[in-house]
Amino acid sequence: MLKLSNETKVGILTVVGITLLVLGFNLLKGKSLFSHNKTIYAVYKNVNGLMPANAVQVNGLVVGSVSNLEVKDKDASQILVTLTITKKIDIPRNSVARISSDLLGTKTVQVDLGNATEYLQSGDTVYAATDGSMTDALKEQLNPLVQKLQGTLSNIDSVLLTVNAILDTTAKGNLQDAIRNLNATMRNFTHTSASLNGMLDPHNGNIQKTFDNLAAVTGNLKDNNQKITGILDNAEKATGALANGNIDKTLQQLQQTANNLNQTIAKLNTTDGTAGLLLNDKKVYNNLQYSLGNLNKLLEDLRINPKRYVHFSLFGKKDKTKPLPSDTAAVQQ
Repeated sequence: MLKLSNETKVGILTVVGITLLVLGFNLLKGKSLFSHNKTIYAVYKNVNGLMPANAVQVNGLVVGSVSNLEVKDKDASQILVTLTITKKIDIPRNSVARISSDLLGTKTVQVDLGNATEYLQSGDTVYAATDGSMTDALKEQLNPLVQKLQGTLSNIDSVLLTVNAILDTTAKGNLQDAIRNLNATMRNFTHTSASLNGMLDPHNGNIQKTFDNLAAVTGNLKDNNQKITGILDNAEKATGALANGNIDKTLQQLQQTANNLNQTIAKLNTTDGTAGLLLNDKKVYNNLQYSLGNLNKLLEDLRINPKRYVHFSLFGKKDKTKPLPSDTAAVQQ
């Protein structure tokens, strides 16, 4: 049996350890030394924190991993990412390798398959695209809210400026006066409500008394219902008698009487008849007045001097004529 020295054993263990270390390191980087892998490249302007060993997925299936990231030609705007595809799949040439992240911030490379008939081979470069990060997504969601908040703050600022402009010294005084007037109005309203409560008092309120009087009136109407019915019956009978009477004939006679009266008045207003002459001719009136005056004098003279008109004298002696009192009064005047 071959005996190995301690130095040989140490050397063998060292080689095995180094081999295992290399294999483990490659495994951690996503490389497999015992399978046929496909390596493709993608160039990004921004990798959003992509790191080696991040998964490469197609339709949610992990088909490989990111093996390396480096700056291309010392240009930091171009980052060359090496993708190792471990699954045996065909990737069309117009496919897009898109960097995305989940809610926890884990980065992955999502390969969106195209529709080309030619497929990528190992060493080819695929189209690259980058999704917005969670921060970008939040910014997109928050930007409208921020704009609305800014508008709201601007409106609040305008309101505050307006309030400050209103609440100057004069405005404060006016506001205090308005508050005092409002207090006075409220006191008046309190007095008014107290008065209303007094009126609405179920025992001594005016409205209750009014309802009581109304109830008394309706009670009287109810008690005198028969009398009221009799009055209405009598009224109905009276109106029926008037309706059944010769009202038309009576009205015609009344109209004829009115016409005759109008004709008589018209004749009195003219000088055709005696009455018209007496009413309208002043000369006739004066003559009549004069005749009446003479008649009165004649009667007065007959009363004073009857012997002037009837003479019974046996001896032929004449009496003296006495003056009329009316003539004496006229002379004295």
